[in-house]
Amino acid sequence: MARNVLYPLYQLGNPQLRVFRTNFFIQLVRPGTAQPEDTVQFRIPMEMTRVDLRNYLERIYNVPVAAVRTRVQYGSNRRRDHRNIRIKKPDYKVAYVQLKTSSITSEY
Repeated sequence: MARNVLYPLYQLGNPQLRVFRTNFFIQLVRPGTAQPEDTVQFRIPMEMTRVDLRNYLERIYNVPVAAVRTRVQYGSNRRRDHRNIRIKKPDYKVAYVQLKTSSITSEY
């Protein structure tokens, strides 16, 4: 977890240590259909690309990634409110990540 660290004040010639955090939040979800053992499914922001997700997993969590596939899931609009106007759920992106080793999924 991230914790507050007190860094010394910036002085010329002595740069501060910087902590960079991402603007993305990813969610590991249970797949609706059967997936291979080395594949995991994530729900990611629409702005996130395959390269962003690969770098996110490899550099932050040290998870070896073999391949990344993405698709856009359109939100359903079946519900209607009291004025008979359709209510649409927001769209989201689904990413299927194939890991180089399947030992990570067998632990959980």
